[in-house]
Amino acid sequence: MENSKIISDFEKWQAVVSCDKKYDGIFYYGVKTTRIFCRPSCKSKTPIQDNVVFFDNAAQAIAGGFRPCKKCRPDKLVFEPELEIIKRAINLFNETYNQQVNLEYASKQLGVSINHLIKIFKKHIGLTPIQYISKMRVDKAKMLLKQGDIGILDIAYSVGYGSLSTFYRCFKDQTGYTPNEYRKNRGGLDNENLHP
Repeated sequence: MENSKIISDFEKWQAVVSCDKKYDGIFYYGVKTTRIFCRPSCKSKTPIQDNVVFFDNAAQAIAGGFRPCKKCRPDKLVFEPELEIIKRAINLFNETYNQQVNLEYASKQLGVSINHLIKIFKKHIGLTPIQYISKMRVDKAKMLLKQGDIGILDIAYSVGYGSLSTFYRCFKDQTGYTPNEYRKNRGGLDNENLHP
C-alpha cells in the first residue's frame, strides 16, 4: 500500500471492517460517539459507519479532539501488543513477587486469559510466568544472602516462599547450591558457572 495512492472513503471503511493491517499508518479512523481514534487493524467492535471519520495521521485526530484507543495505541509509531502485555506483567510481578502467585488475578489485571499470558511469556521471555517469578525470588534471595545478616527462614518468607523446603528446592534447582552453601561463599559461586 502506497501513501501516494488516493484511497476512497469506501476503501477505508472496508479496511476498518476487515481490520486490514496493511492500511496501518496510511490513515486512522475516529468514532464520533466515543471520541476515540484507532488504526484500521484495531480489533475493537466495528463502529456504525455513520459515526466514523477518517484522518491522515494521529496528530490530525488528536487535534480534532479524539483520544487514542487503548487497544491498538494509534499514538505510538510501533505498537507490539504482546510486548506491551509482557512489560505490564513484569511490572506487576516486580510489585507482587513476594506474595502468593495468582495468575488469575494477573491475567485479569492485564486483560488477557491465563493461557495467552503463559504463551506470550514463554515466547518472548523463554519462561512461564511462574518460572519467571521463581527466578525473581531466587535472585532477590541471592542478594539478601550476600548481606549475611538475615536468617535464611526470614529470607525465604521475605521473597515469597511459604516454606523453607520449597525455598531450598527452588534455590538449588536454579543455582546448583543450597542457600547455606551460597551464603558461605558470599555469592562467589555465581562466577564459577558450575551449574547450567
